[in-house]
Amino acid sequence: MTTESEHDSEAQGEFEPRGTVAFVAAFVVVLLLMWFSIYIIMLSRGTTI
Repeated sequence: MTTESEHDSEAQGEFEPRGTVAFVAAFVVVLLLMWFSIYIIMLSRGTTI
């Protein structure tokens, strides 16, 4: 029979932060879209690097 503390340690070892990974991926996509949109605006106005 397992005790509650053994069950908690097993649950902690199997935890996979899928929501965090999805949030970070969405955040990176939004940042890239913002960067590209600003880059295109700058190119359309004749700004060079």
